Amino acid sequence: MNTEDLLSILYQMPASILFKKVGEESVYASEGFVELFSLPGNLAEKPLAVSFSTIDFKVKLATNQSPFELCRKGEKVTDWFGIEIDHYTLSCFVQSKKIATPEGTWLVLLVNTDSHQKAEINSTDAHVNKHITFNQLLSQFSSKLINADVHELDDIIDQSLAAFGEFCNVDRCYLFEFSDDETYMSNTHEWVAPEVPPFIDELQNLPTQNMPFFMSHISNGIFKVDNVASIPDVAASERVLFQGQRIFSMLCVRIMAGGKRYGFIGCDIIGHPYSWKPHDVEYLTRIGEMLGNTLQNLYNRKSLQKMHIELLSANKQLERLANIDGLTGIANRRLFDSTLAADLVRCREFEQPISLMLIDVDYFKLYNDSHGHVAGDNVLKKLADTLVLTCLGNDDLVARYGGEEFAIILPNTSCDALESIAQRILGSVESLAIYHRASPFQQKLTVSIGMVCLNNVPSGDGDRSGDPVSATRLVDSADKALYRAKQNGRNCAEF
Repeated sequence: MNTEDLLSILYQMPASILFKKVGEESVYASEGFVELFSLPGNLAEKPLAVSFSTIDFKVKLATNQSPFELCRKGEKVTDWFGIEIDHYTLSCFVQSKKIATPEGTWLVLLVNTDSHQKAEINSTDAHVNKHITFNQLLSQFSSKLINADVHELDDIIDQSLAAFGEFCNVDRCYLFEFSDDETYMSNTHEWVAPEVPPFIDELQNLPTQNMPFFMSHISNGIFKVDNVASIPDVAASERVLFQGQRIFSMLCVRIMAGGKRYGFIGCDIIGHPYSWKPHDVEYLTRIGEMLGNTLQNLYNRKSLQKMHIELLSANKQLERLANIDGLTGIANRRLFDSTLAADLVRCREFEQPISLMLIDVDYFKLYNDSHGHVAGDNVLKKLADTLVLTCLGNDDLVARYGGEEFAIILPNTSCDALESIAQRILGSVESLAIYHRASPFQQKLTVSIGMVCLNNVPSGDGDRSGDPVSATRLVDSADKALYRAKQNGRNCAEF
């Protein structure tokens, strides 16, 4: 048997082997190895560029440490190695055999990806220990997620994906979220192993209609592919998408939240196919359930928060409607009464002055009769805006007291300041130049003002009822001052 015949036999071996002739550098692979490694067909029966590393691919082995060299020296190889061929990587359990033939000595490596895993699964202690470790990991993150607020959630999800990815020795772990109508999906969280390229930025707003094969599976709960190359041709575009990310094996589990499909959690193996084990599916499913429960709680909390905000808004709106005059948009009589009572108590406590104005539109009934009630309403709106702009104090309150009458509360305002403000109001109203054909003041609309000021209200001041400072008495005093202003010819202010 010559070398070509021997090579032909070794090529056709169903077992996964690498082989080379002592004294030569060329390394060849059997059909079984090409299939296991999912190598392109054009690499079959051709010398391969093979390198070896530690199982985690972190340290590349020197030539004298490779399994071929160890076999050549007569050492029996039974260990795990990382194998890289043309950018394809695979963690393999390697056994060696030296074969002597008339044509020379051959070094043969039997490569297997399952030997170690089967040994581990068959080991009861190892399986139990791994299960206990995973439960501890799951419990740790469940506690974090239960107590997390919205701002902490992203970090904890990232930590969960990283812990799961490292624990299960996968290359990429991620979370996808569907749009409300499930027409799009986006990668919201991603963890990748060292030297594995991230894809999160490229996987945003992907149309789900472009992935019918994937969606048909994930909609039913799980998408499990041991070898992406085995995806049928009807889903060729999806297969190409996965292969473009160097994905060889995928496992994805649906996540439910709020009674609907929220998205899915998934993990990938890069560089080589992998047969997903029952515990892989179990662990990922439990992580997905944990995230689903958390997202459900978050959904419930958001719903309650939204209802609370809407209720507060409704209450504020009701309070506003109850305290705001519908025509002018300023405070109404109800808010005026409560504010005056509170301001009197406060000014008494700090012994500060407090002032009050009552303002009446001169000859307003004649204005309505002459110009119409719509015009009268517009006048009241303009006057309300003018009064608000004229009284600039932070604590001042301008209110519609009733009909064509307005009231202004001015806490911590002295008599001199009050009189100055009153004159400013008279000037501002006159500058509006509102035409009033029945007015004796150059046919312009004017107002009359009644003023009252309590300077440095002492704590002992009060009336017979025992009220320290009577709001009724203050309003009555302002009303009498307003009456005097009208008696004195209107368009003026009186104390």
